[in-house]
Amino acid sequence: MHNRATGAIRLLLAVWLIVAAVRTLADPHQAVVDQGLPMGTVLPLAGLYFAVGIFLLTGFMSRVAGLLLVGMGVWQLASFGFAVVPLVLTAVGAYLALRGGGAWAMDIYVQKMQDRARKKALSSPESM
Repeated sequence: MHNRATGAIRLLLAVWLIVAAVRTLADPHQAVVDQGLPMGTVLPLAGLYFAVGIFLLTGFMSRVAGLLLVGMGVWQLASFGFAVVPLVLTAVGAYLALRGGGAWAMDIYVQKMQDRARKKALSSPESM
């Protein structure tokens, strides 16, 4: 049950990050007005949101993406003061960094392939 809840949280956050990034990149001047951040900050953040959103959507390197979210959230809180979005990004990023991607994450399948390759290598006659 926890894996599915974590997977659902990861997928919802990924879609939100991608949509927010696309909206920002489609109309950066409106994003500056809405977010109250300078243009030099809005555009790089949108690029990072999009990249992290794609990684979370696929479930590839979910823990690293969670750490990036924590870093971005803490940086936004330290640089621009208290806001809800960076606080949520920090909390959910920490959760994903600790729990992993949950159900439906590519990380699970990559780990299984690595385990099979490791097991095969250890059981081969050359390793003895």
